Amino acid sequence: MNLTLRIPEEIYKKLKKIALEEERSINGEINYMIKKYIEEKESNK
Repeated sequence: MNLTLRIPEEIYKKLKKIALEEERSINGEINYMIKKYIEEKESNK
């Protein structure tokens, strides 16, 4: 699935920095963050 995501430049820069530190692509980092967020939400039910 393809998705266009518009985010503020400041958030993009911070996300890029985190992705580089974690040795992931920005796309990979976004997927990782979303997965962790969903897991957290599901475990809090």
